[in-house]
Amino acid sequence: MLLWINGPFGGGKTQTAYELHRRLPGSVVCDPEMVGYELT
Repeated sequence: MLLWINGPFGGGKTQTAYELHRRLPGSVVCDPEMVGYELT
């Protein structure tokens, strides 16, 4: 299953993703924003 979380800046998307990750064993969080930080 792929769960795509969309919303405005500062809406709590990342926090929600990591909370779901904590509750769902074997899940993975893919945050493309982290890739952007590495590229700049």
